[in-house]
Amino acid sequence: MKEKLYDLYKSRQDDFRNIVSEFPGKDMAGPFLMSPNEKYSLQNKPLLFVGRETYGWTYEIEDIKKQMTRYEDFNLGLGYLASPFWNIMRKTETALGNELYSTAWSNFSKFDFYAGSSSGKYEEKISSVDNLIVDEIKIIQPKVCLFFTGPSFDVRIKRVFHNVVFKDIETWKGRQLSKLEHPDLPLLTFRTYHPKSLRLQKIETKFIQFLSTLSS
Repeated sequence: MKEKLYDLYKSRQDDFRNIVSEFPGKDMAGPFLMSPNEKYSLQNKPLLFVGRETYGWTYEIEDIKKQMTRYEDFNLGLGYLASPFWNIMRKTETALGNELYSTAWSNFSKFDFYAGSSSGKYEEKISSVDNLIVDEIKIIQPKVCLFFTGPSFDVRIKRVFHNVVFKDIETWKGRQLSKLEHPDLPLLTFRTYHPKSLRLQKIETKFIQFLSTLSS
């Protein structure tokens, strides 16, 4: 799996360089490259969660292996200061019946911008490699995929997954939680808010309870 991911990222290295070179002097950390740990493929329901972008990362654009090692060293927040994001990730793993720290993590944006989100011409350029998520999914073959991107990323999701269907889920507003249907996505694919927003809107518990229904 890691070798296939490495080959994928190596094949897009010129694209990564092109993004950064277009904006010299700008702080664009990345690319964010996956390298799931050995627990991932051992789970009954291998889980991929997809965020928006990192809030600071490394810049080893010329060394794909080093950039993947950064992912491995971070190890899904092991030993990291507690935050809503990682707290909910642990609850998500438990709700699905998976081991802790067994998830695969990707981000829709492979670069952040000054440790945050991008907009305008920067977002447009960064989004030029959004389609990497399609190949990542093909390689790691998750059974559950959760987009913690919120409705603001729906346009980018639709651009990558052409004709994707956002289906309503009973008792949920579409902006809060939708089921995504597309040939390149697992059957159990959902889009919801960033975990911090789930907590602020007081729907975190409801979301975790919903995930627990998927574990059987």
